[in-house]
Amino acid sequence: MDADILGTLERRVMEQLWRVSSATVAEVRDALNAVGPRALAYTTVMTILVRLHEKGYVTRQAEGRRFRYRAALDEENLEATIARRELSRLIERHGAASLAGFAADLVGADSQLTQRLRDLSELRSDDR
Repeated sequence: MDADILGTLERRVMEQLWRVSSATVAEVRDALNAVGPRALAYTTVMTILVRLHEKGYVTRQAEGRRFRYRAALDEENLEATIARRELSRLIERHGAASLAGFAADLVGADSQLTQRLRDLSELRSDDR
């Protein structure tokens, strides 16, 4: 997994959830502290899990007065899912035509990617 996609602690928390399927904040903290270079506070792990939940990378289910967290994405699909989200944000911000021009610069004006982005640009223009 690319270190730029998730922060160091986010990555460690996600790796723990992938290992165990589901866990509470305390369970994640205990597992990370058992192998980590420094002890993490409960509130630190809770903050990371809340942020991952807000980003849509984990789900949570109430279990009494606490939550049980699960990875919403498997490790193999994480990068592709994040890349699609970022691509959608770029299209919304700058338009698909700009992105098609960027793709043409990268892979050539006649590439399949460039043509797909041009097609997407035309569809989005029709929607407006």
